[in-house]
Amino acid sequence: MCKRLFLLASLILVLAGAPSVFGEPIGVFNFSDDVGAVGGIGGTRYMATNEYLILAGGSDIWGTADQFHYAYNKVSGNVRFELSPGWDIGGGNYWAKVETMLRVNTDTGSIAYATATRRGDNTDPGNAVVHNWVGAQIRSVTNAGMWGGVEWGGSTPSKIATQRVVDNGYQLVQSLVDYGSGWQNLDTRWVPSLPDQLLLGAAVTSHDNWWLVQARVGNVAYTQNPGLVGIKTIGDPLPVACGDIPGFRIETIKAGEWSDLGGGYAAAEELVTTHAIGGDPGREYGSRIDPVVNLLDNGNFNFGDDTSFPGIDPYEKPVVEPAGGDDDDNYATLVTACIQLTKGLHVIGGHSDDAVKVEIGGVEIGRTVSWNTTDMFVFTAPATGIYSFRAVMYEQGGGSDLELLEALPDGRLILLGDVAAGGSAVYVPEPATIALLGFGGLAMLRVRRKR
Repeated sequence: MCKRLFLLASLILVLAGAPSVFGEPIGVFNFSDDVGAVGGIGGTRYMATNEYLILAGGSDIWGTADQFHYAYNKVSGNVRFELSPGWDIGGGNYWAKVETMLRVNTDTGSIAYATATRRGDNTDPGNAVVHNWVGAQIRSVTNAGMWGGVEWGGSTPSKIATQRVVDNGYQLVQSLVDYGSGWQNLDTRWVPSLPDQLLLGAAVTSHDNWWLVQARVGNVAYTQNPGLVGIKTIGDPLPVACGDIPGFRIETIKAGEWSDLGGGYAAAEELVTTHAIGGDPGREYGSRIDPVVNLLDNGNFNFGDDTSFPGIDPYEKPVVEPAGGDDDDNYATLVTACIQLTKGLHVIGGHSDDAVKVEIGGVEIGRTVSWNTTDMFVFTAPATGIYSFRAVMYEQGGGSDLELLEALPDGRLILLGDVAAGGSAVYVPEPATIALLGFGGLAMLRVRRKR
């Protein structure tokens, strides 16, 4: 306890004589407040150009109730906050953290999005080393548990940042990290429900309420109207008409008797483009035009009123055990279409029991990262127009379903092609263009379809 009291007294002396009293504007920050039942009074002191000392207690920024010190501003519109993390005294827990944090308010259970770093390892309770760990922290529902998004390690970050950007009606929060060569996208969240005015600034917690820690953060800056980082831009719109029949062309083919899809996407691509794997021809094939892609053999799904995979035995409603037609394995599905998009951000994705990847304008916008998941992919369209659309799904074993989805700016998740619900229009490509879709070949077309 003596050591802790010594650290507490030392830190208070460091902050003594600060140019502003606790709670008043300090440098770029208009507010400096403790959040939650912290063990000791925190504070912020302006030291030099863009450098600050932040004294903090608090058990953690985690769980359902945060405890930390917060130096922040109220912000609106598109804005980024950044800093270079550093420590003077790291306290007794190596999970003490410096973060750039976006919050709705200073309630302990506020919705919050942060980019976090921690101090060094646990070998020295008083060390002041920035660890090479950096991670996104997310509480998307008030008073819910906070959880970690993407986490990186390996190099020590030179800067971290959190930014909010609104484009084409979509509101995104990005966690960013700079290792010395520019910003990298650590994590991007589509957050339709955030208000325009938010809190944004530097958060510090000791992760042990018996200790106070002192962070020394530099390169502190707010940037208005920052650009998005790490968001893919698809290729140019199609130079010619593609088709005027609403919907998707869906083709499914089963692997040959001696082949399977253990090779993942590479095997699936070979199967849907050549109808064979390693020279072993596919066994079953089906093709159909559907207004939306909502397919089920068996498994899990987001939307009801499913249809079967073309060429695959239809599923049973309800499933009868032993399942008669609901046990097909080792097949791949190719979905092609033309999609009408406005300029700017869009969020499109899919659900599959095994895997699905989506390409728009000749660019892969994303692929599901694990089995039986729904993943949404954020991308930018460079102009308003009609773009090629292509998706490849494969099924190895177990459940099997495929849904292609679109997230709307107001937060709704709909089936892609559901124009009545406010979604983007899709059209079946004409026969002459099908072979060219998704392979960059549409740019070679020079003749419009005859009316």
